[in-house]
Amino acid sequence: MRLLLLGTGTCLGALPGTVARQPPLFALELGAPGDASRTLVLDCSEGARFRLAAAGIEASRVAHLAVSHPHADHAALPQFLQGRSCDAVVRGAARADLALALYLPRASAEDFTSLLRWHEPENGGRTSSRWDLDLVAVDDDFARELWPGVLLRAFAVSHGHGRSPAVAYRVEAHGRILAYSGDSGPCDGLVRAAIGADLFLCEASAAIGKDLSEYGHLTPRQAGEAALAAGAKRLVLTHYHGVDGDDAMLADARSSGYAGDLAIGRDGDVVPLA
Repeated sequence: MRLLLLGTGTCLGALPGTVARQPPLFALELGAPGDASRTLVLDCSEGARFRLAAAGIEASRVAHLAVSHPHADHAALPQFLQGRSCDAVVRGAARADLALALYLPRASAEDFTSLLRWHEPENGGRTSSRWDLDLVAVDDDFARELWPGVLLRAFAVSHGHGRSPAVAYRVEAHGRILAYSGDSGPCDGLVRAAIGADLFLCEASAAIGKDLSEYGHLTPRQAGEAALAAGAKRLVLTHYHGVDGDDAMLADARSSGYAGDLAIGRDGDVVPLA
């Protein structure tokens, strides 16, 4: 079991003097490397299907996709879903092979057909007639078994001044725990998602010393505080713009008192969990 970091940046492109990072995209491989049918994708930013393919994962065969919130740098869904339909036509993929369970915060799930209707009016709000979509509305304390021994949980977090429907995800798989913050300010749901996590993948998109708690973003120090409160064993910082250097970010996270394993996530990193 391993986590592929395929997008650790923000909605920003490359700022002068910084490394270009793609927007959020993560793939948790629960089977053999490249086995899309046993891969859970977390968030789905622009170009997701191309980055997944470059990592050896056939995007159209991904069976489970969990989106943390509807902001465009996390949820470029029409492009991803249209690609699956094109795959069905061009390659003659079987309907069953393209089935997808899509997990969205409830308010986003309830609005989803209007988004599809805007992009593909000929389908009347459906993704396609060629494959099946299981649209799953996610609430606080949501739990669903994806495969035997693999449980997906969700916890409501605070983002967009509390007006953006947003969740943090927790995956409990074969004795290991992965927590992913999505976008969140300091809140109870963030800590609950990460309790005892073997790996806590946590956003740190607020610049050091700039408190964006009210809007719903974390500084590295605040990410460290959440990891400390949750007792997470390893903290990987993600969703950052590169304005603060890696050493400064690590030092800021350590100033929280967090003493577990700590790293800065980079595009292309592969983090083993087994």
